[in-house]
Amino acid sequence: MSKIEKNPTVGKRDEALVERLFRRVLGRVGAVVDRKLGRDLVTQSGFTTSKLIERMRQLIDERARRDPKRGRIAPHLLKLKIEWGTHSEADPEALQELEHEILAAAIDHINDARLRTLAPVKVETLADIFTTGIAIDPTFGEFEDELKQQDEQRQRASEGVTAAPPKSELASVVFAARVTLPEGVQDVRLSFKVGGKRLNVGRATDIDLCLPHASVSKVHATLMVNRDGALLVSDTGSTNGTFINGRRITYGEARQIADGDVIGFGDVEVRFRKQ
Repeated sequence: MSKIEKNPTVGKRDEALVERLFRRVLGRVGAVVDRKLGRDLVTQSGFTTSKLIERMRQLIDERARRDPKRGRIAPHLLKLKIEWGTHSEADPEALQELEHEILAAAIDHINDARLRTLAPVKVETLADIFTTGIAIDPTFGEFEDELKQQDEQRQRASEGVTAAPPKSELASVVFAARVTLPEGVQDVRLSFKVGGKRLNVGRATDIDLCLPHASVSKVHATLMVNRDGALLVSDTGSTNGTFINGRRITYGEARQIADGDVIGFGDVEVRFRKQ
């Protein structure tokens, strides 16, 4: 059980760190690049650090849970999600300052609410294709699966079900990707966790789905399977675009891939089939 120490030297400043962060980013990204990538980076008017922290506190309270042995526990891993493309252009000092502000506010709130945590509180910053602007997502980190299993066991007990349910067919899912390249056709097997980690598509050799063609960007797009078992594709700011049946999808937009769809990554066509 971790013990959270409150830092009395950290003041509650009302500086618009998030807004400043985007201003610095916009100062580095030209309008020509923005148009080329099909996106429009605009700061959110009035979106300040204090509002982001207020949202974080609400989410911590909503997700806090009562444990028979531990008492009331709060999420300890705070995922600071920044829009894909913006993250790489962000000023590292501004990001670090924002992380410190969020961490101090989270520790203050958890202590004031007399909550416990399963591990030390920390902030993890990551670029996220499905996030617009900046968002905060408090989680239980490595304990998420354990807590979910406990909830399911309690639910079964309340319903009078004693036998363990069969494994969900959607715990993991495999898709076959048929890739059409100028030199021929190849099949690639892709394994997804439902609602889990995204797989990257691109020209880089160390990527999940490597498409060695000049029209494909190094990191071109991402694929994921949502909790409903649907396969989604998102463009990550590629040069030549991502297409579904010939129609280009908007940068950052997650679109579902249906059976029979032809997905174009630049000039490379891929068909996905669930196995």
